[in-house]
Amino acid sequence: MLFPDLSAPEINNSTMFKQKPAIAFVADRFLALVLDFLIISPVVSLLVAGLTRQAKTFFLLNARSDEGVVAVMMIMAVAVIAVVLLQASFLYFLQATPGQFFLQLRVISYPEQQARLTFSQCMVRSVVWCFSFFMFALPFLGVLGHPLRRAFHEKASDTMVITLKKNFDKGPASQEQRLITSWMQLSFAVFAFVGFLGLMKSYHALTVGDYQVAVDQNATCKEIKDKDLSGPQRLDAALSLFLLKEISADCLHKEAELSLWSDPVNSQSMAYFAKFLLSEGSDRLSYMNKVCEDRTSSGCVLAQYLENPEDVRLADASQKLWVTQVLEADQRYSQHDYAGSLEVIEELQSISTLRQAMDKKYVRSIWGLQQSLGVKKGDRIPASVKESKPWLEDFKEKYGVQ
Repeated sequence: MLFPDLSAPEINNSTMFKQKPAIAFVADRFLALVLDFLIISPVVSLLVAGLTRQAKTFFLLNARSDEGVVAVMMIMAVAVIAVVLLQASFLYFLQATPGQFFLQLRVISYPEQQARLTFSQCMVRSVVWCFSFFMFALPFLGVLGHPLRRAFHEKASDTMVITLKKNFDKGPASQEQRLITSWMQLSFAVFAFVGFLGLMKSYHALTVGDYQVAVDQNATCKEIKDKDLSGPQRLDAALSLFLLKEISADCLHKEAELSLWSDPVNSQSMAYFAKFLLSEGSDRLSYMNKVCEDRTSSGCVLAQYLENPEDVRLADASQKLWVTQVLEADQRYSQHDYAGSLEVIEELQSISTLRQAMDKKYVRSIWGLQQSLGVKKGDRIPASVKESKPWLEDFKEKYGVQ
């Protein structure tokens, strides 16, 4: 009894192109895949065993360990490289993976006739085969619908799988081919739609600052004591304190640079406004142009107000910004609207970061209000003042002044 020689690496496929190739059965290919997994997976597991232990250690010590994430990525990279090299080597020397070799399947060059697969074909086939799993294995469904049972990785490498057995697959029926093709098209459309939604969600998260990294405390200005402040609010506090002469120019410069690097989307306008405050001469004009690229931004309104306070309405800037309220308090004071200035100051005094600086403004406005009413120490407060908010009584009660 004679047994066929299954070890010959070269396949004389010149006769196979005279007629339809002996297409391998899908069931045989699936069994070959299972056998390949059982044979190759222990080898890959051995290669990544050390990295796996390190990754487990990292995550046991810290569930959010950055080192653990890097270790997992290295495990995936090593596993993919090992599978690609092993599979490509088997294909180059045997024209089949171990499972395919056992089930009498061979990988040949198609449609171009070649006695052996080139190493580039083997590498391309293996790489695309591996990355097909990252697309939820959808490219493998081409085996079910293609007339020659060729999947995407086989089309990319100009190869196909044949059988050495006498019985071979006749290919899918026309109805089966149309069904699988339509289903694959629908799957790829859904996959593309989900990917698009994910991309838009990521872009939205980027614009609102969800990916903003934690700020290094050494990069922040130590003159601002409140450690709970972050992002645009911290820059707003720095601008307010600088205008109140509570922090140095170096401190404001550091906060502006930090905002531009950590959250450029939400802080760009106010960061350049900070640089405008710190600059002089031609640099000041350059930063004015930079901050006013969007002329409706609060940073542009505030910069123009400081340059021409009589021609610019401070109300056009965001009233939620502390720096706007600080400037508004000074504006009302300069207009001798001491009661209005005190109303703004009272709101700012509720902010712990600004309380000490605003207390000084509070005393100044109280003094101005008292002088404007002609009330001297020990004098009786006029009835017109009592009808409005009793700022003077509150001041005397708060500070124990008679």
